[in-house]
This record gives sequence, C-alpha cells and structure tokens, in this order.
Amino acid sequence: MIQGMNLDSLVQKASQTKFWQKKAETIEPPLLSDAKRFPYGPFQFRTQVPKSREYIIRASTDLQNWSTIGRGLATGEMFDFLDSEAFKHSYRFYRLIAEQVQSLNVIGYASVTLPPGFSMIANPFISASNTVAEIFQNWPDGTTLNKFDTRFFRLAENAVKLGAWTNPGEKLEPGGGAIFFNPTTDYKYVSFVGEVNQGHVSMPIPSGFSIRSALVPQAGNLEDMGFPIAEGDVVHLFGQHWRIVLDCQNRTGKLD
Repeated sequence: MIQGMNLDSLVQKASQTKFWQKKAETIEPPLLSDAKRFPYGPFQFRTQVPKSREYIIRASTDLQNWSTIGRGLATGEMFDFLDSEAFKHSYRFYRLIAEQVQSLNVIGYASVTLPPGFSMIANPFISASNTVAEIFQNWPDGTTLNKFDTRFFRLAENAVKLGAWTNPGEKLEPGGGAIFFNPTTDYKYVSFVGEVNQGHVSMPIPSGFSIRSALVPQAGNLEDMGFPIAEGDVVHLFGQHWRIVLDCQNRTGKLD
C-alpha cells in the first residue's frame, strides 16, 4: 500500500491519463478549401493539418483510383498546395489523408471547351462562387446563357451587355444545366472548380421539359447516372436525339 493512495486510485489515475493521451492524439478530418484553377494550368487549394503530423495528398481522374502526388510534415499553419501537373488533365480530383484520417471533402476541377456558337454546359461542383459572373469572366458582349424555367416553361436569358452580365448573381449548380452561346470565332475554355457531392444525392425532375445533368463529375450513360426511367420519357442530347420508347407524362422522378 502506498501512503495516501490505494491501488484502485492508481489504476483509475492511470486509466484517465491514458484516456487523455489517446484523446490528444485524435486528428480532426482536414478541410480542403479555396480551390482555384489558374489560366495557365496549375490547380491550387488550401488546408491545415495539426503540427508534426504526416500527410499525403492524393489525386484521381475518376473518383475511384487514387495516386499519391504529394506528402509532407505539417507545421500546424494553413498552407497552400499547388498541383503544377494539373495542365496535363482536363479534370482532376483531390483529397488529403493525415495519419489515416481522410479529409472531410473532395475537391477538384473540370475544364470544358466552348466552341463558337451554341453548346450545352453543366457545373458538377459545389462552390460559393458558382455565379455566372464568377465562372464566366471577361466574355464579350453578345455572350448568352439560357437556363430553362420549369415554372413558365421557357428559356430565361442572361447576357453580357456593355461588358457585364445582366443577371450576374445567377447560379449554375450541380444537377442543372444551361445553353451557352459563344459569340466569337474562337474555341474558348472554362474551368469549373469546387467540392464534389458525397454520399447519396438526388435532384427532383419535374414533369415536362427541364435541363438536368449529373450530380457528380463522372461520365456515364443514363443507367450509370441513376436516371429514373418512366414511360413517355424523351431525352434530348445536344446534337443528338435519344428517345426512350416508354409512355407516361406527368410524374416527378429523381436523378441520383
């Protein structure tokens, strides 16, 4: 017996010490933020990892197969990671792992080419900067973006006039889409950046016409995208016409 403290007290104290040490070792999942694609190719994001913790950064082009493109020992401060090899890819996704703890989110970019004339576009990323004015900067007068208004069954036009968009705060978000008009004779590109939807996601598809896109930046057919096929559905792709030979008109489905 030790004076002033019995064996039970020692065991309890040791257990508490072990508990607090274990708790102190827990790492909160890192958050990736401030995604940015530079015009000349590189991609950059910001994050923070607890001091002296090892971390690795992984990249993927299909959200399934990942490769390590960076690693380091954290200083505890916010830091920027620059992927100088991003110019080799039209689209790429990123996540960070700090001592087996995966980042809360996956971020990335997708660059698309907009030819002269009309084309259909969709933004597959979540971002606070998903406004038309932020995504399509420095476009000339005559540029237009038309989203389909399902309430009034018509195309709503947003255009560049006198160097500014008529509705700069209009958003282009995952699951939606628009018809874009490039008034120039040049092939131009635009990069969409932000977070990738995670978990089970869905979007209502109203009766009648609407413009819809995949909720995640992955290629695939209607079945791969979880399109809720019903009789009477007709799907139009720009430059093509796909008809699903079924019959049923007024219904509401979900695109997963």
